[in-house]
Amino acid sequence: MLLRNSLWNLSGSAIPMVVALATVPLLIGALGVEGFGIVTLVGSLIGYFGVLDINLSAGSIKYLAEHHAANDRERFAETFWFGIMFYGCLGLLGAFGIFFAADMLVARFFEVSPAMREQTILAFQLAGLGFALTQAQNYLLVVPQALQRYDRSAQSEAFFGILVNLASVGAAVAGFGVAGVIIARVSVSALNILYLVWLIRGFDLALSPRWPRPDVRAALTSFSAYAYLSKIASTLHQHADKVIVGAIAGPVALTFYTVPVTLAGRILGLTYRLSSVIYPRASALAGAGRISELRPVYLGVTRYVTYINLAALGVIVLAGDEFLRRWVGEEFVSQGYPVLVLMTLALLVDSLTNVPSLVNDALGHPRVTGRFALANGISGVAMVYIGTHVGGIIGAATGHLLSSLALGVGFLLFVHGRTVPITFVESLRSGFGRSLAIGAAIICVLVPLKWMIPGGLVSTIAIVSTALVTLGLAGLFFIVSVDERAAMMSMARRLRS
Repeated sequence: MLLRNSLWNLSGSAIPMVVALATVPLLIGALGVEGFGIVTLVGSLIGYFGVLDINLSAGSIKYLAEHHAANDRERFAETFWFGIMFYGCLGLLGAFGIFFAADMLVARFFEVSPAMREQTILAFQLAGLGFALTQAQNYLLVVPQALQRYDRSAQSEAFFGILVNLASVGAAVAGFGVAGVIIARVSVSALNILYLVWLIRGFDLALSPRWPRPDVRAALTSFSAYAYLSKIASTLHQHADKVIVGAIAGPVALTFYTVPVTLAGRILGLTYRLSSVIYPRASALAGAGRISELRPVYLGVTRYVTYINLAALGVIVLAGDEFLRRWVGEEFVSQGYPVLVLMTLALLVDSLTNVPSLVNDALGHPRVTGRFALANGISGVAMVYIGTHVGGIIGAATGHLLSSLALGVGFLLFVHGRTVPITFVESLRSGFGRSLAIGAAIICVLVPLKWMIPGGLVSTIAIVSTALVTLGLAGLFFIVSVDERAAMMSMARRLRS
């Protein structure tokens, strides 16, 4: 069941990711480099208003999963309605703040050409409505995820993720400009909310409106208050670098930075979807007092996710420059490829903390995750700021990597054997350590070949194919367990027959 949920959750992000990457050149062509940079700025700054969110969704998944497992429909409904009321108020507050602050934000913090100023202000004002809709949309997705119905949540994310990208391109190509792209995205969010309401009604959860009792409010807010630190850190990581680069270097440099960062983030973000399904599972096991069942699940997920991330890193290093050349043009290679490699390394380090963080929160220790995440976020902002001043967009990516290394390793050493009931040594031996050793050894052998053979599409395809075959065979014999390998072979024999 965990594998099936992981694959469904992955598909909800993977399919829109492919469409989003395919539409980037079309958006740049229709909006221009500055216009695309402005759309990125709007999205990043709107994301910053997410600091108003105390991360009630994380607590909601935990307690909705526990109450559903215990068949406590009253507390389930009370938890749901507390979240709906909170995100409704948050959305309205953020929408009004963004709308009335748009003129000041553009005038004081961002360098845009005079011809684009009015359209940028209008885009920010329209995005205020999008912020309100996004808060409701994101919380409604919590319900099927807490029920471990990732098939339904993934279908919603995939369909509307594709639609929002196609609608954005349609508006840009039709000549509606930056504001038109934002209107298209807001409209898709509204349609997504209507679908999610219909979907939740079909689960027959008896969600009649009710005011949550004090113990429900206390449990949810107490958990979420600490998880809020992780939310702040996530917001800093996702949006601060773009705001800093845009403010210091301008929208054009931001475009050269955003394109490779988006590519790296989209690819490695997929594996987070694979691992995130462990959160409601661990929450349910904790509520039932069956923590001993968590160990094999934890080690298996960390081992597989780390190896997949390393495989993604290898492909990016081997083929990233050729991909950028053919995806968005030669001008993105000289500046974008170093950023792509550095950010991929930083995201790889960050990914090592994903599963421990999820398990740590599921077992009721969000303050530990939150404090480390906040420290990483603050450190990352400082390092990106310094790096951008010193080395432009390559310096910004280097700052990301240094911060991730320092705080990520510290987090892993601290939580294992304390809040996560598996020792660090055991995780190295049977979890992520084994994947790091095997995957890194293969990539270190293959990377020199990239510079030894002539460049071009054919040679890139050949070396990437070699890497994937080698990594796949090594994964089958050294990463997959004996029992799982036997099950895979048995399934293959049945398919052949």
